[in-house]
Amino acid sequence: MRAHELLAIPRTLGRWDLVLLKIVAIVNINNVPPVAVYGWASLGLWGLAFVMFFVPEAIAVLTLARRHPGEGGIYLWTRKAFGDGHGFLSGWCYWTNNLFYVPVLLVYMAGILAFAGGEARAADLVNQKAFVAAVSFGWLALIAVANIRGLAVGKWIQNIGGLGAFLSVGLVLAAAGAAWAGGAGVQAPGVAGASWEMPTSFAVMCNALVGIELASTMGDEIRNPVRDLGPAIAIAGVVSIASYLLVTGAVLTLVPVERLGVIQGVMQAVAAGAGAAHAGWIVVPLALGMGVATGGAASAWFAGSSRIPFVAGLTNALPGALGRLHPRWHSPHVALVTCAVLAAIFTALSLAGSSVAEAYQVLLKAAVVIQLIPFVYLFLALTKTSGVGIGARVAGGVGLTATLVSLVAAFLPTSDVASVALFETKMVIGVTGPPAFGWFLFKRAQRHELEVPT
Repeated sequence: MRAHELLAIPRTLGRWDLVLLKIVAIVNINNVPPVAVYGWASLGLWGLAFVMFFVPEAIAVLTLARRHPGEGGIYLWTRKAFGDGHGFLSGWCYWTNNLFYVPVLLVYMAGILAFAGGEARAADLVNQKAFVAAVSFGWLALIAVANIRGLAVGKWIQNIGGLGAFLSVGLVLAAAGAAWAGGAGVQAPGVAGASWEMPTSFAVMCNALVGIELASTMGDEIRNPVRDLGPAIAIAGVVSIASYLLVTGAVLTLVPVERLGVIQGVMQAVAAGAGAAHAGWIVVPLALGMGVATGGAASAWFAGSSRIPFVAGLTNALPGALGRLHPRWHSPHVALVTCAVLAAIFTALSLAGSSVAEAYQVLLKAAVVIQLIPFVYLFLALTKTSGVGIGARVAGGVGLTATLVSLVAAFLPTSDVASVALFETKMVIGVTGPPAFGWFLFKRAQRHELEVPT
């Protein structure tokens, strides 16, 4: 690894930068409606996911970040515990998943901002690909330029996005309060729609709580990681689970359970409930708040995941050019530009064709599996680390169990799947394809390195 490259990276992330980065990475309140279909029992599922996944993840991140500080985060930790090959596979899955996730956030951001023009115009704007493309590509260009200028500039997009997440949660709660005060609130059943599909929702919840490890991919860019990382994780954890629980309760009071589903979003729920309570003014500021939060999340995942190919370039696991720093701003500009180009390509592909909605569901579940593969390594690394206490090892075992359950649950077809065989085939291809391609690149790079005379 070229140490002088890492020494040139400025440390710009303070404690509150870390808090807001983690919050904007984790809190996506549109994760709520699809998993709120079980009524108040959904709150118990959120609590279970928090205890079984988030808490063990927090322990693992704190332990491994202190044992192995530096740029790369989960990629670095897996390399230290299991070697270069497993480290690359873990980092590759983490990176490639975000190449799909960032475009999802960009397109979703456009859909949310459409509501800022009023609910009546929202459907028309969302169906206009020119509008969605303009918002998506425009924002991608903005976050790419800001982060190439360095985290000292780029972090403000994440920070403002974190504040937007706070605003969004507050407005959803205000809409629910207005609905109850106006007599328009609905009574959600204690347990509704309980079925074998609940493990799938548990997997979605675990995936929704991913994000506290993101800042550690920029470990050499944190001012004082020993002092600030623990409090930032604690604050972000409390805020994140409270946000999901409160928004779940609010959505259940705004819309009857039978109207909740994958397509039904928070904006529609708030528009329906607030409209019935004559508080429709909430819709526009909520659209702006959620749009800013989603844009901040896109920037956070874009910036954080770009550090994986950057460090892989430094270690020659990927082309060495990815490990270069900008001569003026000292940012991993080659890795950032590469990620921006790939994200633009995937965004364009997502806007092409008429069967995007059908393919999107398979892609989303495949992304859940690919996202969780690095966490299998994370929890195994925690249990393998020497010198940790019994509590940390138990946490690693619990987290690993939750992750494995989530991985299996992602392959369970939902009731709206027409062909189970076709669904499973697409899932297998979608899950095995990206890791297999990454492994091919890694082995190719290894052979090239052996062939080059020293």
